Amino acid sequence: MLHYLPCKDQSLAFTMEDAYRILGVLGPMPREALVAMVDYGLSDAEIGRYFGLPHQMITTLREHWLIAGDP
Repeated sequence: MLHYLPCKDQSLAFTMEDAYRILGVLGPMPREALVAMVDYGLSDAEIGRYFGLPHQMITTLREHWLIAGDP
């Protein structure tokens, strides 16, 4: 049985494996880490390459957390 990271609007559904992977690379404050990378002017693809995550995952997180950046 798959377990999913709960989310208030249910539009964001990561497996627990994905959630642990995100926390493992972005650290204990993943939103703030992503905000910093976007503030540095990096694209989702560049952020994904830096952290070893698919750029679609970065885009999904950025949109969910309402972080302005590249579409």
